Amino acid sequence: MEPFLRKNKNALLLLVHLLGWALFIYVSFPDFNRGERVWDFHFPWFGVMNYLFLIVYFYCNSYIFVPRFLSVKKIALFLGVSVAAYFLFCSLLPWVFRTFTAPPFKLEMMPRHPAFPHDDNSSHIFRSLGFYAHSSQFLVVFIISTGLKVVAQWYAEKQRLQELETSMVQAELSFLKSQIHPHFLFNSLNNIYYLALSKDDKAPESILSLSGFLRFVTTESNQSRIPMEKEVRMLEEYIHLQSLRASEKFELKFRTTGSFRDCTIMPLTFVPFVENAFKYGISSHTHCFIHISVTLENGWLTFSCDNSIVTALKDRQSSTGVGLENIRKRLELAYPGKHSLEIKADSQAFRVKLQIDLE
Repeated sequence: MEPFLRKNKNALLLLVHLLGWALFIYVSFPDFNRGERVWDFHFPWFGVMNYLFLIVYFYCNSYIFVPRFLSVKKIALFLGVSVAAYFLFCSLLPWVFRTFTAPPFKLEMMPRHPAFPHDDNSSHIFRSLGFYAHSSQFLVVFIISTGLKVVAQWYAEKQRLQELETSMVQAELSFLKSQIHPHFLFNSLNNIYYLALSKDDKAPESILSLSGFLRFVTTESNQSRIPMEKEVRMLEEYIHLQSLRASEKFELKFRTTGSFRDCTIMPLTFVPFVENAFKYGISSHTHCFIHISVTLENGWLTFSCDNSIVTALKDRQSSTGVGLENIRKRLELAYPGKHSLEIKADSQAFRVKLQIDLE
């Protein structure tokens, strides 16, 4: 049953819409004085025009007004568009049709209503324009189109967050397996050991970096968002640990610009790119480099990582494809429509540029 529904989803959706409109027209179509002929040849076109307007408004409200105005909290603009559509449907269209059709649109052509508890003038106006009937029809269409779209967006957002949570768990496990690996720990500890033997002043600092890095990946990385300062600090510690094994021919540049105090970011956003750079961008035999930059300006975060290529391009691509695809998916889930990722490579360097709108 499920494969059939998935295969014919569009056809079923179209059928539901057609049945829905048929039911709406049947229920809302006026009772023309219990079968007495009180309209002429031109009046049915007035009803056709009204229902066409409601159909167009339904889909405009669902796919344009609600997503572009209501969903982004432009409440005043959304209400303004809705009121304008209401006035157009309930007042302007009937007036235009009554004024410019031939023969003239007469009171006798409208459904006959019970007497209104108003004076003759106002009663005449309301009967002429079918104000109450039009208002009811518009209100029903407005509520259904707005409600269905809001519920659909809420459900889609819930699904997106669930998928993001699942992806984050998978990313954490993958990261822990690749980084908290005996090989990584042994290399870091061996480097610190030799620093201690040579009584290098960097040994205590390196121990603190390793401790901070391990603490981060075991505690902080299970959250959906963390302070930007923590992410940058963890990146600094990771770079420091990886650079311990670099030779004198290695050139490292790490630059940060802007204040990261009041913004948050998805954890482990930068490390996969930097990990890739250290894994395939340094060598003890030839000159190599890694240039990393993190900039925050006007709510836009820009991260760039350029590294030299010292491994065959074919080997590098086959080895890093899974990791890069994983971070692409995480970014799409965490920042849909609010980020851009450019990855370029030539014979000399591998370049990554990531931009995220954090506002």
